[in-house]
Amino acid sequence: MRKSAGLSVVMRLAMGVLVLALGSAFGQEKPAPAAQGSKGQPGQAPAGPQVTPQQVKDAQAIQSELDPDKQLQMVNDFVGKYPESPYLSDIFFFGAYAAQQKGDVKKVVDFGEKSLKAKNDNMRTLILMASILPTPQVAQGADAEKRLAEAEGDANKVLEMLPQLPKQANQTDEQFQQAKSAVTAEAHASLGMVHLQRASQGLTGPDAEELSKAEKEYQAAVSAPNPNPEDYFRLGEAYAMDNKTDQAIEAFTKASQLSQGTPLQTYADQKVKDMKAKKAQAAAPPKQ
Repeated sequence: MRKSAGLSVVMRLAMGVLVLALGSAFGQEKPAPAAQGSKGQPGQAPAGPQVTPQQVKDAQAIQSELDPDKQLQMVNDFVGKYPESPYLSDIFFFGAYAAQQKGDVKKVVDFGEKSLKAKNDNMRTLILMASILPTPQVAQGADAEKRLAEAEGDANKVLEMLPQLPKQANQTDEQFQQAKSAVTAEAHASLGMVHLQRASQGLTGPDAEELSKAEKEYQAAVSAPNPNPEDYFRLGEAYAMDNKTDQAIEAFTKASQLSQGTPLQTYADQKVKDMKAKKAQAAAPPKQ
């Protein structure tokens, strides 16, 4: 995979805003009441873990913590204190999110897997894992295709769940639609990365079928109201690999325009320069 693919972990940090916008599950459950005997007297405690006010408070504190090191410590403390908490999936998600902020991809995957083991339809975690698993830091070696298949499954599951995504109490209709559009774009971008990775693994050059799939997925991603500039960059890479020079120049230019003042702009500007040079060389008459 190309060196520039390493940008993914950095650029996707903005996804934290996206997944947090899906709302919080903390505090939705009430402490479980004691079971009542035949005469209304307290009886045997009900089966399953009880959610205490302190547990809710601790979970909410983890979500609010901005320091990733502190957040990771709080996650570990919570798991040790409440090993059977119904919040574990989201707690593990915040562990993955904090690890992502620190650039620790291994811990991101570790926490993400624990989150999905606790609750396999946690949309926050599915989005995060679909984004991280196709990156070169994770999808490499003998496990490359396994990771790509996992990412593809996670992204498709998000798209399947979206029609049932509940609106948060504090969201306006416009905010809700924006959140759904952002999640949709993120899922398509993840699928685009899966196919782009697969396209680059061909022994005799880029796989044309996988390239076509990557282009379609990234086209879907950038059709969002507020497209991610990295998705335009990836679309440009797909076009460049497919020898679609004009489309590549257009996509890289858009990536540059949307990422002013960031490292991605530098990468995109260089790609535009390279593509224009390639186009000029192709148009030049052969030397006599």
